[in-house]
Amino acid sequence: MSEPHEVSTPTPSAVGKPAAGRCSRKHVSERGPFQLFENPPMNPPLTADIVKGSDLIREFDISPLADKYGEQTAQDKVVEMLDSLSGGVSMTELSVQDHPNGMSLVHAWFGANLEMYRHSHPRYGDCIYYVVAGELLVGQRRLGPGSGFFLPAGQPYKFSAGPEGVEILEFRADGLGDPADADTKIEERSLEDLQRIVDNSNANRHLWKLPAGFGTSGRGPATS
Repeated sequence: MSEPHEVSTPTPSAVGKPAAGRCSRKHVSERGPFQLFENPPMNPPLTADIVKGSDLIREFDISPLADKYGEQTAQDKVVEMLDSLSGGVSMTELSVQDHPNGMSLVHAWFGANLEMYRHSHPRYGDCIYYVVAGELLVGQRRLGPGSGFFLPAGQPYKFSAGPEGVEILEFRADGLGDPADADTKIEERSLEDLQRIVDNSNANRHLWKLPAGFGTSGRGPATS
């Protein structure tokens, strides 16, 4: 039988940093050594006073719409659509390896009946979405807790939150990719599609309430 090898236990000061000891030196992948993250606080929903659509759009590729309607017309409508989602989306990075081969884990909450626009992520790799709570509507499928889907890199997709909203975990591979690529590419093909999302947001905004216990029970401080 082989001799057992020593595995060091990281101290609290090492949380969020590569663990010290023989384990971290011997077992290192191309993505890095053993690493912990511990109870990151949940972010509140994004609102217009935190970030505006006119700021977000810098990270977007809107070429399909710009080619059809002109750059300024397309940009104005995309900004209106992004602003309409204000208050209905919370995103929290739980663990991010900030290099080309890194992995990331993100927690997201979407308010009741919120419709997400069709889009893709040219800069990033394959992704798995996992439903933690609530319901996610993907095409004709309704995905409850414990369900999810795998998304190949670059594939366009869209979804809607169920009547109680949805909390998901997003596992993504291949880190930051090429910084020359857009973070997000809008894949909707008409201004009418964007207007439908705006109308849906306006009709459901009063339902966008964080679920009871959000940010508690090991998920960070409670938010109002």
